[in-house]
Amino acid sequence: MRNDGVLDTLNSLLNADPDVADRDQIGVMIRNNAHLRGWVDAVDVRLTRRLRKLQAEGKSEAAGMALTDEGRRSGKEAKNTENREQICVEFPALEDALATGAVSADHLDVLARLTRNLSDIEKSDLHAVGDDLISSATSDYVSEFERKTRGVIDHIRNTHSPKDEAAELDRQRAESNIKSWVDKISGMHKTLISCDPIRDAALHAVIDAQLARLKQQPDNTETTFGSLQVDALVAAMSTTDPGQPRIPEVSVLIDHRTACHGRHADTICETSAGTPLPVSSVQRMCCDATIIGITIGDNGEALNVGRQQRTATRAQRRALRAMYRTCAHPHCETSFDRCRIHHIIAWTLSGNTDLDNLLPLCEQHHHLVHEGNWTLTMTPDRVCTWTRPDGSIWNKSQSINRTTRARSSPRQPDQHPADMFRQPSLC
Repeated sequence: MRNDGVLDTLNSLLNADPDVADRDQIGVMIRNNAHLRGWVDAVDVRLTRRLRKLQAEGKSEAAGMALTDEGRRSGKEAKNTENREQICVEFPALEDALATGAVSADHLDVLARLTRNLSDIEKSDLHAVGDDLISSATSDYVSEFERKTRGVIDHIRNTHSPKDEAAELDRQRAESNIKSWVDKISGMHKTLISCDPIRDAALHAVIDAQLARLKQQPDNTETTFGSLQVDALVAAMSTTDPGQPRIPEVSVLIDHRTACHGRHADTICETSAGTPLPVSSVQRMCCDATIIGITIGDNGEALNVGRQQRTATRAQRRALRAMYRTCAHPHCETSFDRCRIHHIIAWTLSGNTDLDNLLPLCEQHHHLVHEGNWTLTMTPDRVCTWTRPDGSIWNKSQSINRTTRARSSPRQPDQHPADMFRQPSLC
């Protein structure tokens, strides 16, 4: 295992004083900490590997037991360490990257989880694109690495075991159910709803609509978010006229080529939350919802939407939902439907309610811009610059966070799995 600079990194941290450090100095400490933490995690991998060998010789207990007893770890953390060791056996370059802090243990945990049930031939296909996988791990945040890797694995699985997407959706719909029980310890009544992705989207559409209404009521300013969610669910299920059921609005996002000519290599056909849907089943399976088709171009920009009034129109919200799965902050995973639509140039400062002046921000990052004195600007191609209150630039990147490639689309005969790591990304 490489020990490059570990002692220098440790000495740097020992001689640093976070209590008096400025922002740049803290950044150096964080990077040094990541390097040292990665090195320690890599040592754990080597210890686990040695424990496996000693166990095979009858000279030690299982690695997980030793890590729990000697290292005071939880059973879950010990299991994670064992899984990381297996990943490093399959992808040795990741072990070196972990030791230098180039990747985190979280990257290895993602890979262990996604490859858990792969067959030998599927793993072989994944190893064939190992260099691209490692490149993604060393350059991407964990969430983006997971998205890309999941897309590659979905393509590999579909190559060896093609699925009938419509039949799969029918199966999910048939197996949908509701279970309820009372927790014997807390006394809390619990309800578990298992359903297909389309009805799940419809359910959350009406809940989110009620949640937005309840959050605006003065009496709810001190109510916890979890409690408001329950109130929103109850309100969504209530109706003054039993003969007039609520019709939820479900946005199904589909690219222009798929809408006109059917599925292709870069197809996107999914709910606003990013759940892939079979093209042929969208209309048939949404008989209990109002279907709003949002057509987007190859670059992810929404087509044919209106612009008017101070607040974003329904058409504009649909267009933004087509471009964003989450808050536009580069590190935020709050879903679009939990966000406010923010004017880059404030309405009070003559900013227009046009798509090129709007983007979604969650409550936390909306407050960051308004009350936190951060500055947010955006270019016509939706590159956002986040500037700290002291005027220094924190981040400058493309704000659109929806990929134009559906993760479930079948791989074309001439398409290599590595292309998924290099696919056009709007993140």
